[in-house]
Amino acid sequence: MFIYRVMLRGHSGGNPEGDMHVRDKRPPKAMARDLVKDGFLVTEAVSVRAASSAFDDPDGNTVMEDFFSATPIGAAVLVKEAVATLVVHVVPKDAEPMPDLPE
Repeated sequence: MFIYRVMLRGHSGGNPEGDMHVRDKRPPKAMARDLVKDGFLVTEAVSVRAASSAFDDPDGNTVMEDFFSATPIGAAVLVKEAVATLVVHVVPKDAEPMPDLPE
């Protein structure tokens, strides 16, 4: 499964809050081919949360931890004319599920 960050045309690339994330089983080459061939992609929109943390264990060693989650939020149809770029979001190897934060 791949997580993609979708940047839309006419959207400021410096503002990641307007970006969209999708999850799809197709690798990048297949996603690009299908988008160009069909003019649209039907995929799954997700909400992405990622974080890294570090702490010192009792032995004085620094321990790094990565957390990542992609929560489904519904279906998405990406139209070729609206998509500026599709970027694979790299999930850190051995990332733990993102813990729920207290409200």
